[in-house]
Amino acid sequence: MHVYPSELVPLIINKWETLHQEGNVAKTLPEMVPDIKVMEEMLSTCYQVSMMREENRPVSIRLIIIAPETFPAAKGPPLGFQRLIFATSRPFNEYELRRLSPAVDFERSLVGVEYTAQGDLHIWGVINSGARWLQNEQGGAQQSNRLPNSLVVHINGPGMLTVCCGIKTLAVLSAGKIIDSSANVFQALWMRKLFAEAREELLATHHFFRSQSQIPAARIEEEFIENLQGQLLKRIISVTRIAKHGGTFLIFPEDNPAGIADDEHILLKYRFVEDKAQERQKYLFLKTIEAVSTLLGDSNDPDRLITWEDYVALKNETTYDLEEAIYEQAQFVASLAAVDGAVVVTRNGAIGFGGMIVGPLDQLTEIAIANDIEGKVVTLEKIEGAGSRHRSVYHLCNALHNVIAIVVSQDGGVQLAKWRNGIVTCWDLTSATFAEEN
Repeated sequence: MHVYPSELVPLIINKWETLHQEGNVAKTLPEMVPDIKVMEEMLSTCYQVSMMREENRPVSIRLIIIAPETFPAAKGPPLGFQRLIFATSRPFNEYELRRLSPAVDFERSLVGVEYTAQGDLHIWGVINSGARWLQNEQGGAQQSNRLPNSLVVHINGPGMLTVCCGIKTLAVLSAGKIIDSSANVFQALWMRKLFAEAREELLATHHFFRSQSQIPAARIEEEFIENLQGQLLKRIISVTRIAKHGGTFLIFPEDNPAGIADDEHILLKYRFVEDKAQERQKYLFLKTIEAVSTLLGDSNDPDRLITWEDYVALKNETTYDLEEAIYEQAQFVASLAAVDGAVVVTRNGAIGFGGMIVGPLDQLTEIAIANDIEGKVVTLEKIEGAGSRHRSVYHLCNALHNVIAIVVSQDGGVQLAKWRNGIVTCWDLTSATFAEEN
């Protein structure tokens, strides 16, 4: 028995009970999996599976603890789940999961597991989920089929487990560390404030468009733009992780960040000419806002407020094309990270790539590892054991306090670094820690 499950289970139960008290789940976790010892053994088995290889590939697989009767037999993706029941159930162990993994694509399928009356677990079949669930992590605005609020475990790679209630992350085990899903930095107040000026500029353009429009145009608020910004960033991170080449993204909230023009901190080898093409990100945001506000405009309700849910439910060829354009923009920016050096991004889009971080690299010895989204509760850590890519980013954040640095490792790990409260502070974004329901 590993030490990890015994430490992970109490956190999972506590998170689940909180969701139950808030009315977000109907049952408490002990009602669904009564035996805590079985839950520990299940997570221990999943951990062992994560360290295995099948056909010389790491095992990546999702499983859900649920009765097969939960899913109607006639349903299927993209808006439902196709459950297929084995004629004979299979034992729940690491070898069975390893053998199943090539047939159960991580992005589109799950293994169905049930807690039996005999007090153990068995594999009852597989579930074809489709890939829309990934929008919560990778970005996207199509209607998604929502997994039931049951216990779900993602085996993401060697030593990496993500435990969820449906699609809502409860906790993550990565590199021997338990990561609390509440430390979702994308929901932080400081993060919202950092890009407030860019949102205000987009809102001002939107208000002017409405005032000049010859047809009814609904209004949007800042939260809608936050979602657009978040979707693009999620996609960039996700595409880079899937490509497995790693990458560094330096994100500035202003148009002309200091430290680049004079090559003092960043030598940008491939810099783009400043023109409309460079500002495509901003253009796509504005066109999306314009399309949604006119398509959902109502002459009987001229001040109608459009929510993100309205946008997701909207089925129109124009918005489909814009959605694809935003995805392609994310793909393009992520691909720039394949070249040695950092991709530099401002609030309007990427301004170049192949950025080399320069300057004194001996002025920093430790960083703060955040345990909360605002970076107020931290653990100090020496940087001497970090890789060169991470160390250079830490030194840059120590010199330029306005930059956000996101480092994606080849093994899929993701870390965000930012100067906060007098020290370079880091958040672990590995796996689905930022994949919350919209």
